[in-house]
Amino acid sequence: MQKTTIFYGWWIVAACFVLCFLFAGAGFYSFSIFIKPLENEFGWDRAAISLTMSIHFIIGGLMGPCVGKLTQTFGPKKVMTLAAIGSGACFLLVSLTRSLWYFYIIYAFLALMLCGIGVVPVSSLLANWFNKRRGTATGTALVGISAGGLLLAPLLGSITTRFGWKASYIFLGLMVWVIALPVIKFVIKGNPAELGMSADGDNRETAVNKAEDRVPKNDPTGWQSCAALRSRTFWCIAASFFLAPMAQLGVLQHQVPLIIDSGVSQATAATALGLTAGIGGLGKLSFGRFSEIMPFRYVVTLCFGLQALAVFVLVNLNSMAMLWLYVAIFGFAMGGVVVLLPLAVGHFFGLASFGVLLGILWMINAIGGAIGTYASGLIYDYTGAYQYALYFFIAAYLVGISSIFLAGKPIPDGRL
Repeated sequence: MQKTTIFYGWWIVAACFVLCFLFAGAGFYSFSIFIKPLENEFGWDRAAISLTMSIHFIIGGLMGPCVGKLTQTFGPKKVMTLAAIGSGACFLLVSLTRSLWYFYIIYAFLALMLCGIGVVPVSSLLANWFNKRRGTATGTALVGISAGGLLLAPLLGSITTRFGWKASYIFLGLMVWVIALPVIKFVIKGNPAELGMSADGDNRETAVNKAEDRVPKNDPTGWQSCAALRSRTFWCIAASFFLAPMAQLGVLQHQVPLIIDSGVSQATAATALGLTAGIGGLGKLSFGRFSEIMPFRYVVTLCFGLQALAVFVLVNLNSMAMLWLYVAIFGFAMGGVVVLLPLAVGHFFGLASFGVLLGILWMINAIGGAIGTYASGLIYDYTGAYQYALYFFIAAYLVGISSIFLAGKPIPDGRL
Protein backbone atom coordinates (compact mmCIF):
# COMPACT_ATOMS: atom_id res chain seq x y z
CA MET A 1 0.00 0.00 0.00
CA GLN A 2 2.95 2.32 0.74
CA LYS A 3 4.27 2.02 -2.82
CA THR A 4 1.43 3.94 -4.37
CA THR A 5 1.98 7.60 -5.20
CA ILE A 6 -1.54 8.46 -4.03
CA PHE A 7 -2.10 8.78 -0.28
CA TYR A 8 -4.90 6.39 0.66
CA GLY A 9 -6.63 9.23 2.48
CA TRP A 10 -7.71 10.59 -0.89
CA TRP A 11 -9.49 7.30 -1.62
CA ILE A 12 -11.28 7.85 1.69
CA VAL A 13 -12.23 11.31 0.43
CA ALA A 14 -13.62 9.75 -2.76
CA ALA A 15 -15.66 7.24 -0.76
CA CYS A 16 -16.99 10.01 1.48
CA PHE A 17 -17.91 11.97 -1.65
CA VAL A 18 -20.11 9.06 -2.78
CA LEU A 19 -21.77 8.73 0.63
CA CYS A 20 -22.48 12.47 0.76
CA PHE A 21 -23.92 12.24 -2.76
CA LEU A 22 -26.47 9.74 -1.47
CA PHE A 23 -27.01 11.41 1.91
CA ALA A 24 -27.97 14.75 0.38
CA GLY A 25 -29.13 14.00 -3.15
CA ALA A 26 -31.46 11.25 -2.00
CA GLY A 27 -32.13 12.59 1.48
CA PHE A 28 -33.12 16.23 1.22
CA TYR A 29 -32.33 17.78 -2.18
CA SER A 30 -34.86 15.45 -3.74
CA PHE A 31 -37.69 16.41 -1.40
CA SER A 32 -38.52 19.70 -3.14
CA ILE A 33 -39.32 17.67 -6.26
CA PHE A 34 -42.11 15.83 -4.43
CA ILE A 35 -43.97 18.79 -2.86
CA LYS A 36 -46.35 19.46 -5.75
CA PRO A 37 -46.98 15.77 -6.67
CA LEU A 38 -47.87 15.01 -3.02
CA GLU A 39 -50.00 18.15 -2.84
CA ASN A 40 -51.86 17.12 -6.00
CA GLU A 41 -52.39 13.46 -5.03
CA PHE A 42 -53.31 13.75 -1.37
CA GLY A 43 -54.50 17.35 -1.05
CA TRP A 44 -52.04 18.09 1.77
CA ASP A 45 -51.13 21.76 2.19
CA ARG A 46 -47.53 22.91 1.94
CA ALA A 47 -47.07 23.49 5.65
CA ALA A 48 -48.07 19.87 6.32
CA ILE A 49 -45.73 18.57 3.62
CA SER A 50 -42.91 20.83 4.80
CA LEU A 51 -43.34 19.51 8.33
CA THR A 52 -42.10 16.17 7.00
CA MET A 53 -38.65 17.60 6.35
CA SER A 54 -38.74 19.51 9.63
CA ILE A 55 -39.27 16.20 11.41
CA HIS A 56 -36.55 14.67 9.25
CA PHE A 57 -34.05 17.41 10.13
CA ILE A 58 -34.88 17.38 13.85
CA ILE A 59 -34.56 13.59 14.15
CA GLY A 60 -31.37 13.61 12.09
CA GLY A 61 -30.01 16.42 14.23
CA LEU A 62 -30.87 14.72 17.50
CA MET A 63 -28.99 11.67 16.24
CA GLY A 64 -25.87 13.75 15.59
CA PRO A 65 -24.28 13.37 19.05
CA CYS A 66 -25.20 9.67 19.12
CA VAL A 67 -23.69 9.03 15.69
CA GLY A 68 -20.56 10.94 16.67
CA LYS A 69 -20.17 8.80 19.79
CA LEU A 70 -20.98 5.55 17.97
CA THR A 71 -18.46 6.37 15.26
CA GLN A 72 -15.75 6.97 17.85
CA THR A 73 -16.66 3.79 19.75
CA PHE A 74 -17.32 1.22 17.00
CA GLY A 75 -15.63 2.80 13.99
CA PRO A 76 -17.18 4.33 10.89
CA LYS A 77 -17.47 1.15 8.81
CA LYS A 78 -19.97 -0.59 11.11
CA VAL A 79 -22.04 2.56 11.58
CA MET A 80 -22.09 3.36 7.86
CA THR A 81 -22.99 -0.20 6.83
CA LEU A 82 -26.01 -0.39 9.12
CA ALA A 83 -27.08 3.11 8.06
CA ALA A 84 -26.89 2.29 4.33
CA ILE A 85 -29.00 -0.86 4.72
CA GLY A 86 -31.62 1.01 6.74
CA SER A 87 -31.68 4.02 4.41
CA GLY A 88 -32.42 1.93 1.34
CA ALA A 89 -35.23 0.12 3.15
CA CYS A 90 -36.81 3.39 4.30
CA PHE A 91 -36.88 4.84 0.78
CA LEU A 92 -38.71 1.74 -0.43
CA LEU A 93 -41.20 2.06 2.42
CA VAL A 94 -41.94 5.71 1.53
CA SER A 95 -43.31 4.50 -1.82
CA LEU A 96 -46.09 2.74 0.13
CA THR A 97 -47.40 6.00 1.60
CA ARG A 98 -51.16 6.25 1.99
CA SER A 99 -51.47 8.74 4.85
CA LEU A 100 -49.68 11.80 6.18
CA TRP A 101 -48.82 10.16 9.51
CA TYR A 102 -47.22 7.19 7.75
CA PHE A 103 -45.20 9.63 5.65
CA TYR A 104 -43.99 11.43 8.79
CA ILE A 105 -43.02 8.21 10.57
CA ILE A 106 -41.05 6.73 7.68
CA TYR A 107 -39.20 10.00 7.08
CA ALA A 108 -38.30 10.03 10.78
CA PHE A 109 -36.77 6.56 10.46
CA LEU A 110 -35.09 7.64 7.23
CA ALA A 111 -33.44 10.52 9.12
CA LEU A 112 -32.10 8.06 11.71
CA MET A 113 -30.49 5.99 9.00
CA LEU A 114 -29.17 8.71 6.71
CA CYS A 115 -27.39 10.39 9.60
CA GLY A 116 -25.07 7.37 9.68
CA ILE A 117 -23.70 8.10 6.18
CA GLY A 118 -23.82 11.88 6.50
CA VAL A 119 -21.73 14.83 7.57
CA VAL A 120 -20.99 13.75 11.16
CA PRO A 121 -19.35 10.35 10.47
CA VAL A 122 -17.76 11.60 7.25
CA SER A 123 -16.20 14.65 8.94
CA SER A 124 -15.04 12.59 11.92
CA LEU A 125 -13.43 10.07 9.57
CA LEU A 126 -11.67 12.77 7.56
CA ALA A 127 -10.42 14.45 10.74
CA ASN A 128 -8.55 11.20 11.46
CA TRP A 129 -7.00 11.05 8.00
CA PHE A 130 -6.08 14.71 7.50
CA ASN A 131 -4.56 17.50 9.56
CA LYS A 132 -2.84 20.11 7.37
CA ARG A 133 -5.15 19.45 4.41
CA ARG A 134 -8.31 18.95 6.44
CA GLY A 135 -10.12 21.93 4.91
CA THR A 136 -9.43 20.82 1.35
CA ALA A 137 -10.23 17.16 2.09
CA THR A 138 -13.48 18.00 3.88
CA GLY A 139 -14.55 20.45 1.18
CA THR A 140 -13.80 17.94 -1.57
CA ALA A 141 -15.74 15.13 0.10
CA LEU A 142 -18.71 17.35 0.84
CA VAL A 143 -18.91 18.36 -2.82
CA GLY A 144 -20.76 15.05 -3.00
CA ILE A 145 -23.69 16.84 -1.35
CA SER A 146 -23.84 19.29 -4.24
CA ALA A 147 -23.30 16.58 -6.83
CA GLY A 148 -26.24 14.71 -5.37
CA GLY A 149 -28.49 17.69 -5.89
CA LEU A 150 -27.05 18.51 -9.31
CA LEU A 151 -27.56 15.03 -10.73
CA LEU A 152 -30.43 13.56 -8.74
CA ALA A 153 -32.79 16.55 -8.70
CA PRO A 154 -33.25 16.67 -12.51
CA LEU A 155 -33.19 12.86 -12.75
CA LEU A 156 -35.86 12.44 -10.10
CA GLY A 157 -37.85 15.27 -11.65
CA SER A 158 -37.85 13.32 -14.92
CA ILE A 159 -38.72 9.99 -13.26
CA THR A 160 -41.52 11.63 -11.29
CA THR A 161 -42.96 13.29 -14.39
CA ARG A 162 -42.92 10.04 -16.40
CA PHE A 163 -43.62 7.34 -13.81
CA GLY A 164 -44.82 9.11 -10.66
CA TRP A 165 -43.33 9.93 -7.28
CA LYS A 166 -43.57 6.34 -6.01
CA ALA A 167 -41.23 5.11 -8.75
CA SER A 168 -38.74 7.78 -7.72
CA TYR A 169 -38.65 6.55 -4.12
CA ILE A 170 -38.17 2.93 -5.25
CA PHE A 171 -35.30 4.09 -7.44
CA LEU A 172 -33.70 5.92 -4.50
CA GLY A 173 -33.88 2.88 -2.21
CA LEU A 174 -32.29 0.52 -4.70
CA MET A 175 -29.63 3.09 -5.62
CA VAL A 176 -28.51 3.48 -2.00
CA TRP A 177 -28.04 -0.28 -1.63
CA VAL A 178 -26.24 -0.77 -4.94
CA ILE A 179 -23.82 2.13 -4.52
CA ALA A 180 -23.22 2.67 -0.80
CA LEU A 181 -22.70 -0.88 0.47
CA PRO A 182 -19.78 -1.82 -1.85
CA VAL A 183 -18.07 1.54 -1.25
CA ILE A 184 -18.26 1.13 2.54
CA LYS A 185 -17.11 -2.50 2.49
CA PHE A 186 -14.13 -2.14 0.16
CA VAL A 187 -12.85 1.42 0.71
CA ILE A 188 -13.60 2.77 4.17
CA LYS A 189 -10.81 2.49 6.78
CA GLY A 190 -11.22 4.12 10.19
CA ASN A 191 -7.80 5.80 10.41
CA PRO A 192 -4.34 5.80 8.79
CA ALA A 193 -2.93 3.48 11.48
CA GLU A 194 -4.94 0.59 9.99
CA LEU A 195 -2.66 0.80 6.95
CA GLY A 196 0.52 1.79 8.77
CA MET A 197 0.20 5.42 7.73
CA SER A 198 0.08 8.84 9.32
CA ALA A 199 -2.33 11.73 8.79
CA ASP A 200 -1.82 13.60 5.48
CA GLY A 201 0.46 10.77 4.33
CA ASP A 202 3.44 12.07 6.29
CA ASN A 203 6.27 9.60 6.91
CA ARG A 204 4.53 6.78 5.08
CA GLU A 205 7.76 4.84 4.50
CA THR A 206 8.89 4.88 8.13
CA ALA A 207 5.41 4.22 9.50
CA VAL A 208 5.81 0.50 8.84
CA ASN A 209 9.00 0.20 10.87
CA LYS A 210 8.32 2.57 13.76
CA ALA A 211 5.50 1.75 16.12
CA GLU A 212 5.04 5.34 17.09
CA ASP A 213 4.48 6.29 13.47
CA ARG A 214 1.53 3.89 13.30
CA VAL A 215 -0.45 6.37 15.39
CA PRO A 216 -2.20 9.08 13.33
CA LYS A 217 -0.40 12.41 13.60
CA ASN A 218 -3.56 14.35 14.30
CA ASP A 219 -3.26 16.72 17.25
CA PRO A 220 -5.06 14.90 20.09
CA THR A 221 -5.30 17.98 22.25
CA GLY A 222 -8.23 20.33 22.50
CA TRP A 223 -11.31 21.06 24.49
CA GLN A 224 -13.12 18.42 26.45
CA SER A 225 -16.80 18.49 25.61
CA CYS A 226 -17.91 19.64 29.08
CA ALA A 227 -15.56 22.63 28.99
CA ALA A 228 -16.65 23.55 25.47
CA LEU A 229 -20.33 23.43 26.38
CA ARG A 230 -19.72 25.89 29.23
CA SER A 231 -18.02 28.42 26.98
CA ARG A 232 -19.42 31.50 25.26
CA THR A 233 -17.40 30.50 22.21
CA PHE A 234 -19.41 27.32 21.66
CA TRP A 235 -22.81 28.97 21.97
CA CYS A 236 -21.89 31.84 19.67
CA ILE A 237 -20.81 29.32 17.06
CA ALA A 238 -23.98 27.36 17.72
CA ALA A 239 -26.09 30.49 17.15
CA SER A 240 -24.39 31.16 13.82
CA PHE A 241 -24.87 27.60 12.63
CA PHE A 242 -28.48 27.61 13.80
CA LEU A 243 -29.46 30.79 11.95
CA ALA A 244 -27.68 30.16 8.64
CA PRO A 245 -29.18 26.67 8.08
CA MET A 246 -32.58 27.98 9.15
CA ALA A 247 -32.41 30.56 6.37
CA GLN A 248 -30.68 28.31 3.85
CA LEU A 249 -33.08 25.39 4.11
CA GLY A 250 -36.07 27.68 4.48
CA VAL A 251 -35.22 28.90 0.99
CA LEU A 252 -33.86 25.70 -0.54
CA GLN A 253 -36.64 23.32 0.49
CA HIS A 254 -39.21 25.65 -1.11
CA GLN A 255 -37.13 26.75 -4.06
CA VAL A 256 -38.98 24.70 -6.68
CA PRO A 257 -42.55 25.78 -5.75
CA LEU A 258 -41.31 29.34 -5.06
CA ILE A 259 -39.84 29.63 -8.55
CA ILE A 260 -42.87 27.94 -10.16
CA ASP A 261 -45.14 30.45 -8.43
CA SER A 262 -43.17 33.25 -10.09
CA GLY A 263 -44.21 31.91 -13.51
CA VAL A 264 -41.38 29.49 -14.32
CA SER A 265 -42.08 25.95 -15.56
CA GLN A 266 -41.65 22.80 -13.46
CA ALA A 267 -38.79 21.62 -15.66
CA THR A 268 -36.92 24.92 -15.41
CA ALA A 269 -37.45 25.04 -11.64
CA ALA A 270 -36.04 21.50 -11.27
CA THR A 271 -33.08 22.47 -13.44
CA ALA A 272 -32.50 25.56 -11.30
CA LEU A 273 -32.49 23.37 -8.18
CA GLY A 274 -29.97 21.03 -9.74
CA LEU A 275 -27.72 23.91 -10.80
CA THR A 276 -27.99 25.48 -7.35
CA ALA A 277 -26.73 22.25 -5.85
CA GLY A 278 -24.06 21.79 -8.52
CA ILE A 279 -22.63 25.28 -8.07
CA GLY A 280 -22.62 24.53 -4.35
CA GLY A 281 -19.88 22.00 -5.13
CA LEU A 282 -17.61 24.81 -6.26
CA GLY A 283 -18.52 26.64 -3.07
CA LYS A 284 -17.56 23.67 -0.91
CA LEU A 285 -14.16 23.39 -2.57
CA SER A 286 -13.62 27.13 -2.36
CA PHE A 287 -14.66 27.65 1.24
CA GLY A 288 -12.64 24.61 2.33
CA ARG A 289 -9.60 26.21 0.73
CA PHE A 290 -10.47 29.70 2.01
CA SER A 291 -10.48 28.31 5.57
CA GLU A 292 -6.81 27.36 5.17
CA ILE A 293 -5.65 30.79 3.99
CA MET A 294 -8.04 33.35 5.54
CA PRO A 295 -9.19 34.21 9.08
CA PHE A 296 -12.07 31.88 9.85
CA ARG A 297 -14.56 34.59 10.83
CA TYR A 298 -14.07 36.37 7.50
CA VAL A 299 -14.71 33.14 5.61
CA VAL A 300 -17.98 32.73 7.53
CA THR A 301 -18.89 36.37 6.81
CA LEU A 302 -18.33 35.86 3.09
CA CYS A 303 -20.42 32.68 3.10
CA PHE A 304 -23.40 34.06 5.00
CA GLY A 305 -23.25 37.50 3.37
CA LEU A 306 -23.40 36.13 -0.17
CA GLN A 307 -26.41 33.99 0.76
CA ALA A 308 -28.21 37.03 2.15
CA LEU A 309 -27.49 38.89 -1.09
CA ALA A 310 -28.83 35.98 -3.15
CA VAL A 311 -32.06 35.84 -1.16
CA PHE A 312 -32.51 39.59 -1.75
CA VAL A 313 -32.22 38.88 -5.49
CA LEU A 314 -34.84 36.13 -5.11
CA VAL A 315 -37.23 38.53 -3.38
CA ASN A 316 -37.04 40.76 -6.45
CA LEU A 317 -37.16 37.95 -9.01
CA ASN A 318 -38.77 39.26 -12.21
CA SER A 319 -36.77 37.78 -15.09
CA MET A 320 -34.83 34.71 -16.12
CA ALA A 321 -31.59 36.67 -15.76
CA MET A 322 -32.43 37.36 -12.11
CA LEU A 323 -33.21 33.68 -11.60
CA TRP A 324 -29.82 32.52 -12.87
CA LEU A 325 -28.07 35.27 -10.90
CA TYR A 326 -29.75 33.98 -7.75
CA VAL A 327 -28.80 30.39 -8.61
CA ALA A 328 -25.14 31.34 -9.12
CA ILE A 329 -24.73 33.36 -5.92
CA PHE A 330 -26.86 31.25 -3.60
CA GLY A 331 -25.51 27.96 -4.95
CA PHE A 332 -21.89 29.02 -4.48
CA ALA A 333 -22.39 30.48 -1.00
CA MET A 334 -24.63 27.76 0.43
CA GLY A 335 -21.90 25.22 -0.29
CA GLY A 336 -19.83 26.75 2.47
CA VAL A 337 -22.11 26.16 5.44
CA VAL A 338 -21.82 22.38 5.66
CA VAL A 339 -18.03 22.60 5.15
CA LEU A 340 -17.46 25.35 7.70
CA LEU A 341 -19.43 23.61 10.46
CA PRO A 342 -16.96 20.72 11.04
CA LEU A 343 -14.02 23.02 10.36
CA ALA A 344 -15.31 25.36 13.09
CA VAL A 345 -15.11 22.49 15.58
CA GLY A 346 -11.49 21.73 14.71
CA HIS A 347 -10.58 25.42 14.52
CA PHE A 348 -12.01 26.44 17.90
CA PHE A 349 -11.91 23.20 19.92
CA GLY A 350 -9.38 20.77 18.44
CA LEU A 351 -9.86 17.01 18.14
CA ALA A 352 -10.18 15.78 21.72
CA SER A 353 -13.99 15.74 21.56
CA PHE A 354 -14.42 16.36 17.84
CA GLY A 355 -17.14 13.78 17.15
CA VAL A 356 -19.28 14.68 20.15
CA LEU A 357 -19.06 18.46 19.66
CA LEU A 358 -19.70 18.15 15.93
CA GLY A 359 -22.69 15.95 16.69
CA ILE A 360 -24.15 18.54 19.05
CA LEU A 361 -23.60 21.37 16.57
CA TRP A 362 -25.10 19.21 13.82
CA MET A 363 -28.19 18.76 15.99
CA ILE A 364 -28.45 22.54 16.43
CA ASN A 365 -27.85 23.00 12.70
CA ALA A 366 -30.63 20.51 11.91
CA ILE A 367 -33.12 22.12 14.28
CA GLY A 368 -32.46 25.46 12.58
CA GLY A 369 -33.05 23.88 9.18
CA ALA A 370 -36.24 22.23 10.41
CA ILE A 371 -37.64 25.50 11.74
CA GLY A 372 -36.78 27.35 8.53
CA THR A 373 -38.35 24.68 6.34
CA TYR A 374 -41.60 24.65 8.28
CA ALA A 375 -41.69 28.44 8.71
CA SER A 376 -41.54 28.96 4.95
CA GLY A 377 -44.53 26.70 4.38
CA LEU A 378 -46.46 28.21 7.26
CA ILE A 379 -45.85 31.80 6.15
CA TYR A 380 -46.84 30.86 2.61
CA ASP A 381 -50.10 29.28 3.78
CA TYR A 382 -51.02 32.33 5.86
CA THR A 383 -49.94 35.08 3.42
CA GLY A 384 -50.13 33.37 0.03
CA ALA A 385 -46.52 34.34 -0.75
CA TYR A 386 -42.95 33.70 0.39
CA GLN A 387 -41.86 37.34 0.52
CA TYR A 388 -42.05 37.83 4.30
CA ALA A 389 -40.19 34.58 4.92
CA LEU A 390 -37.38 35.67 2.62
CA TYR A 391 -36.93 39.01 4.40
CA PHE A 392 -36.83 37.15 7.72
CA PHE A 393 -34.10 34.87 6.41
CA ILE A 394 -31.98 37.80 5.23
CA ALA A 395 -32.07 39.17 8.78
CA ALA A 396 -31.11 35.74 10.15
CA TYR A 397 -27.97 35.65 8.01
CA LEU A 398 -26.88 39.06 9.27
CA VAL A 399 -27.35 38.06 12.93
CA GLY A 400 -25.40 34.87 12.24
CA ILE A 401 -22.47 36.93 10.96
CA SER A 402 -22.50 39.03 14.13
CA SER A 403 -22.53 35.93 16.31
CA ILE A 404 -19.39 34.41 14.79
CA PHE A 405 -17.48 37.60 15.65
CA LEU A 406 -18.68 37.32 19.26
CA ALA A 407 -17.19 33.81 19.51
CA GLY A 408 -13.72 35.25 20.09
CA LYS A 409 -10.51 33.35 19.46
CA PRO A 410 -9.72 29.69 20.16
CA ILE A 411 -8.42 28.94 23.67
CA PRO A 412 -5.98 25.96 23.76
CA ASP A 413 -7.07 22.81 25.58
CA GLY A 414 -10.35 24.17 26.87
CA ARG A 415 -8.91 26.46 29.52
CA LEU A 416 -11.65 28.93 30.45
